[in-house]
Amino acid sequence: MTLKYRIKQEAAAGTFDSFVVGADEIVLTSVTLEGVAEGDRIVLAIDVSWLKPLCDLGELEFFLRKGAADGPVIYWTLETCYAKARTKENYTLIADSGMRHFFLTVKSTEQKARLVAYALEGSVYSPA
Repeated sequence: MTLKYRIKQEAAAGTFDSFVVGADEIVLTSVTLEGVAEGDRIVLAIDVSWLKPLCDLGELEFFLRKGAADGPVIYWTLETCYAKARTKENYTLIADSGMRHFFLTVKSTEQKARLVAYALEGSVYSPA
């Protein structure tokens, strides 16, 4: 497999005021992958630093969506933390002809997560 290219969108710690994630799903960032051919391997990497704003266990739901901010969910996970956490996940898929835009969205149903930093990286690999 050969790396065709990589693109990363991020908000590093200290570059914005941290905020509590609410019960409604919000878009953190997105990547647009150009020149993706059918059969290419796409690796989407999530990297989010967060902490809990309350005394209880913190909860944060992550979604990767394709096509649009409200498009189909291709990956979902629920993470918890006692004080602070860094969630790093990779999701790999084989491209079809319609894959270009990917969105990282989050929500915290009980508002028990404060975002500190986040990034979404998309890498495209050709199969040959």
